[in-house]
Amino acid sequence: MKGRNLIDKRLFTRVEYTESVSVYYEDQVVLGEVRNVSLQGLFIALEHKMPQHAPFDVTVVFSSDESIILNASVVRCGKNGIGVQIKHMGLSSFFHLRKAVGMQCKDLDLIIRETCMISSCIH
Repeated sequence: MKGRNLIDKRLFTRVEYTESVSVYYEDQVVLGEVRNVSLQGLFIALEHKMPQHAPFDVTVVFSSDESIILNASVVRCGKNGIGVQIKHMGLSSFFHLRKAVGMQCKDLDLIIRETCMISSCIH
């Protein structure tokens, strides 16, 4: 895993996180780079423009046996990329995402509280 640092707190703990990502949108695959993550969403640096509220799937691959696969939607569009909210993710993807956030946060109680808040999107 590449560079990670604790950055601004919003509703969920957000940490810097850099990893390549594949975005699947309208029968096309667009490559980008995750810049930061929380248990609820991520920011993806992306040259391809996507409309706000557009649903899509995203895959972040760490290694041959570790990846995060999410169903998300665009909540913020900017010139450098998109802010996305996670709508659905599998249990395995959730564990990888929680590990990425937890490695920087170091506050287990906070991560547990945040986990309870997003449990409805884990399936």
